[in-house]
Parts: sequence; C-alpha cells; structure tokens
Amino acid sequence: MTPRYAEVALPLPLARPYTYRIPPELDARVLPGVRVVVPMRRRSLTGLVLAVDVAAPDATARDIEEALDAEPAVPAPLLETARWTSAYYGAPLGLAIKTLLPAALWGGSGAGERTERVLVLAPERLTLVERDARFQRRPRQRALYETLEALGGSAPVRHLMEQLGFSDSLVRALARDGAAQIERSERLRDPFAGVTGTPPPPVLTPAQEAALAGIERVPPGGGVLLLGVTGSGKTLVYLEAVRRELARGRGAIVLVPEIGLTPQTVSRFRGAFGDQVAVLHSALSDGERADAWRLLRRGDRRVAVGARSAILAPVANLGLIVIDEEHETTYKNGEAPRYHARDVAGVRARLEGARLLLGSATPSLETMARTGLPTDDPGYLLRLDLPDRIESRPLPQVELVDLRSAPLVGGTGSIAWSLALDGAIGTALFRGEQVILLLNRRGFAAYLQCPDCGSVRHCPDCSISLTVHQTPAGLRCHYCGHEEPVPDRCGECGGPVQRMRGIGTQQLERLVAERFPEARLGRMDLDTTSTKWSHQRILESFERREVDILIGTQMIAKGLDFPNVTLVGVVDADTGLSLPDFRASERCFQLLAQVGGRAGRGPRGGRVLVQTRCPGHHSLVHASRHDTIGFLEQELTLRQSPPAPPVLALVRLVVSGLDEIETGSTAARLAEWCQRLIDRHGLPVTVLGPAPCPVTRIKERWRWHAVLRGPSPDLGRIVRPAARRLAKRGREPAIIIDRDPVSML
Repeated sequence: MTPRYAEVALPLPLARPYTYRIPPELDARVLPGVRVVVPMRRRSLTGLVLAVDVAAPDATARDIEEALDAEPAVPAPLLETARWTSAYYGAPLGLAIKTLLPAALWGGSGAGERTERVLVLAPERLTLVERDARFQRRPRQRALYETLEALGGSAPVRHLMEQLGFSDSLVRALARDGAAQIERSERLRDPFAGVTGTPPPPVLTPAQEAALAGIERVPPGGGVLLLGVTGSGKTLVYLEAVRRELARGRGAIVLVPEIGLTPQTVSRFRGAFGDQVAVLHSALSDGERADAWRLLRRGDRRVAVGARSAILAPVANLGLIVIDEEHETTYKNGEAPRYHARDVAGVRARLEGARLLLGSATPSLETMARTGLPTDDPGYLLRLDLPDRIESRPLPQVELVDLRSAPLVGGTGSIAWSLALDGAIGTALFRGEQVILLLNRRGFAAYLQCPDCGSVRHCPDCSISLTVHQTPAGLRCHYCGHEEPVPDRCGECGGPVQRMRGIGTQQLERLVAERFPEARLGRMDLDTTSTKWSHQRILESFERREVDILIGTQMIAKGLDFPNVTLVGVVDADTGLSLPDFRASERCFQLLAQVGGRAGRGPRGGRVLVQTRCPGHHSLVHASRHDTIGFLEQELTLRQSPPAPPVLALVRLVVSGLDEIETGSTAARLAEWCQRLIDRHGLPVTVLGPAPCPVTRIKERWRWHAVLRGPSPDLGRIVRPAARRLAKRGREPAIIIDRDPVSML
C-alpha cells in the first residue's frame, strides 16, 4: 500500500503542524478533527488531525500511535476558524488549536471522563410468584429489587446507598443472584443541573416583534446589531430568536461578558429551554467543562451559554450566535491567541451559515461603524433599535453632582461624599428599596504616602503603587500579587505616619456601614468573588433582598435585573477617565450608562447620582442624557485626528524582558524592521514608537511597545511575516502581537 500521511497540530506554541504516517490499522480512523497520540521527541502527546493524504515530508515520518476518537472531535468549520484565528492575530497555530478543546480532553483517551456503577434489573422481570419464592427469606433484596423497578429499572449505586440506605453488599448480592447486574455508566457533572429558572413572558412587545422580524430577514452568515436601551427587553429577543432556531433543528451560542452574569443568564435560558442548555466558563472545573463540551458535541445539548471561550463550543448545526453587551473588553482574550470573541463569532457565523446577533445599550464604535458599511460587505450589520423600556417605564433620572461645589458630608476622610447622595440613600432605605453603589477601584486605598517626604510605596516587581487592603490587612499589587504588611514608618525618611490616598471598595464599605448602621451591605469585587460560585451567592442574596446596599466595581454594572433597585450611586465617575488610552472616554460612558441602567427597572422608578469633578466632560454629559448616539457621533469625530479605531486599525507590538536596556533595544529593532517592510511594500501604515508602556514594568519584566496604525488589510501584511519571524527567534526578550488591542496600558 502507498503510505498515507496526516498533518497533526499539537497544543503547543508551534507555528506549523507536523506530518506523521498513518499506520494501516488506523487508516479508517484518522480523519480531520480526530484526536491522535503521536510521538514527539521522547514522549507521546495528544494532537489534532488537520488534514489527511498530505505530501510525504522530506525526513522519515514517524507513525501515529493511537486514534482517540471514533468520529471527529472537532468539526471542520471549527478547524477553519482556528486557522483564521492563527493567521489574523499572528498566533502560533498550536495555541489556536488548543482553544478548541477543554484542557481535560488533551490528556488522552478517556481524559476527564467520570464513570459510576449503575445497578440494572435483568431484562426478564420477576413475577410476583417468582419474587415470593426467590426472596422468601431476603426481604431487603426484594425491597431493593422493587425500588429499582419503581425507578425505571436502573439507578446509580451511589444513589441507592447514600440516599436510599441500601448497602453495597446488598447491591452485589442482588447482582450475584442474577436478578440484576452492575454496569459502568458515564457520570456527567453539571453544576447547573438544579437551575430551573422561570419561563419568559408569553407575549412580546411590538418593538420586540419588529426586532425579531428584522433578525429573520438577515441571510445566513449575516449579522445584526440590536441597540436597545437598558431594560428594553433585549434578553427576551435573544430567547425568542434561540427558540426559533431550536424549532428549525439548529443550535445556538449565547455569550455574556462576565462570569457574574452567567447564573442569571443560565436561569433565564434554562427556564425557556430546560436541559437543552449547557454552560461553559472558566469558573467550572476542567471535568465540568469537558462534560458540557461532550454534551454539546453529541447533540444532547443544543444551546451553549458562557463567557468568551464559549464562542468555540462544538454546537451541532449552529444557527445563531448571540453576544450580549458586545462592547465589553472582556471578550478580548488576554493571552495568545489574543482573539476577540466578537470577531471570531463573525467568522464562525459565515463559515457555518449562522446569524450573528450583537446586543448592547452602548455599542462600541467599531460595531456601530459596521452598520454604515455597504450591505454587500461581509462585515455589514443591520441595526435594529429598541428605544423604550418594557411597559414604557421611564429611564432613570441621572444627576451629575459636581464635587467641586456640592455640599459634602463632613468626617468622611478622603472620600468625597455629597449630601445629595447621602440623603438619597437614606430615603431609599426608608422606603424599603435597594441601592447599588459603584466604585471602580477595589481595595481600601489607592496608595500609601508619607506626609513628610511624599514617597509612595511601590511594588518591587511592577512600576505601580501598592494598593492598601484591610481584609486582610496589607499592601498588595494588583498586577503580580506581591503582598507586604502595612509599614509603621516610611522606608525613605523614617517618618512615623503613613497617609492613605484615594479610595477603594473596602473603604467605601466601611463608610457606608458607619453612615447607615441598620443597612445590610454586600460587596462585589475581585476580592470577594475569588471562590467558586461567589458571584452567584452574592447576587442571589441581593435578589432575595437580604442585602440593602450592594457595593462593587464594574462587575455590578452589567446585565443585572433587580426591580427593587431604585437608586444607583456612582461614587467617583472620574476613575479611569484620564488614563493614557484613547478608549478611556468610551469606557467611562459605557460604564455610567450600564450601571445607571440597573435603576428603575421596577414600578417604583429610579434615580442615578453621579459624583464627578468633570461634569462638562462629553462622556458624562451624554450619559446623563441617555444619549448613546450623540456620544458615539462626538467620539467618532474626536477619533478622526489623530486617527484611531474605527477610522483606522491598530496592531500593538509589546516587548518585555528582564533587562531594561535590551528590552528597549529589541523594541527599536522591531520597529525598524516593521518600517523597512512598510517601505518595501509601500503600505499606508504608520509606526508609532517604540516607547515604554504606560505601565513600564510588570512581574519584574520591563515593557516597551510600538504601535502600527493603518487599514486592517495592510496591517495583516505585516502581522503574518512578523509572526513567522517571531517563531524563529529566542524567547528573550519576549514579543507579543496584539492585533485590534482593547487596552494601550
């Protein structure tokens, strides 16, 4: 026989696949998308077949050792999506392939699977007379037999023992007797199995019906932007759109930006579609993610709900992809491949003939720009509006409190606490209503400063100040995790007094507890949500009205629906407004508009108080007017000069290393190489930098960056050769390619 060869990608930072020979005994099983075990140097690794019947390599090919799947684990469209991700973002193909499977499934045959013993009655059931004879002196065996019969003929042994009180010896005795047998069965882990949820309202509003009609008009592979104000019922449109796809025999993927939103989203979708829903997100264990993946791949579940990585869920016959709060930066992956789930979703929708539905009250400028493209452009989005809240409830009144002139409450230390916000909280509590307070900075204080010499305690490994925490007490770096005790004296001058500057959610929580001692408080930030299901516990407590005031960072600003919340207070709207990032104003507007939308969702209405020292800033002015279109138009004008996305696209090249001088030199050589490539091809691309990153050092590594600015297709002509060049160099200093970056820090 003529030898056959296959291309196999390994889940490693490798730029290209390897070629292996297909042994005759595996000839029928080695197909594209199948996991195989292959030799790699002196060990065996699990890889994924990309193609078969490829040309023989120049060197002698080694044999594939084992095929792990009876049929492809990864369908062809997902393989093609991974290839696109690798090429577009300049990421190693091996890392792009690695994202297609849960970690547990890269471990070999049966990896991540869990089985359990199941007691199954024999096919020939005993009559009453036969039972009387066989179990005459064994009443417990008869009870076990009849219990199994009542349970449908089988039951997990663990359930019989732990819940029903039968012993293991009794189970084995019934099996020895021939009346039953013990089998091994797959035991799937579903942490959301008990979530039932509530069905959605049976009647949609005319605006929702019109939006659904618009979605239906979009051809397969096309996309829609659903621009709906907060509380307009976008989720109900998602639910109905998914229901229609399920009725056609197709599946759906629904993405949410934060893990904290997942429980509420799962509840809604389980209420509508029952056990058709599988959940995928990073808070699950490897085994739980692997089980959800298997259910989707087999077609036992047809709706995948999750965060960013769920965009690669193996949903069979995919018909719809929904991305809620599409503007959120959490949809951008923070490590290679640095993909944006929104863009990967567009590619996957076109490959599989699915519709793409993006939803937001505050869409990104990049997404809004796509609604103005020619209708025959592959990136075109049809814009559909939901301009009003459900039941025509008014949007909450938003008041900007100018901290430069507003009367303040005394005795609050470094916290600017206005009389207006203080009084509004008291009134809401008196009425039995709930309050949300946003402060987008965790910890107790931003930094510690000596009042004598002015020195600030900095992280020894990062170029940022240490944040003061009180629970537990200490100074902490939010980049690398470095911790140290709060010093008694200044390390520079020996002064005995340390002064805290800036405020965080811990300090705000203490102030609110002092101002409103009868109120029940909850805090939601990275410090309180580090354990599994902590998001769910906090939000469920708030939903049950066991918490009167919820204090938190940006994670409380999105997607949450609590009708009893009548007041939202933004303690410091200026946090992040002046960051060295062209998206700072856009993020500020989105955060204020989103958190303000948590108020007034019930019949009591709502009110939003925004404390600021910049009341004339255009992002705050438009947020106070609920004027999304006005903000987007003004912000787009500001991005014309200097040009920034969506006017032009960006690629950020970040160099990091342990040696400061070598890192800067490497960045300079990289920028020069890019400029030579641009000049050689005559590309309309500008190189900015190199320069130190705004955060110049993280985890002992110095950081420089250069930014390429130009049309996206021309940037691709630099990214691809840059990726090939980087694949051939050593690892120090490290260089990353971040195409379409969401942060410039």
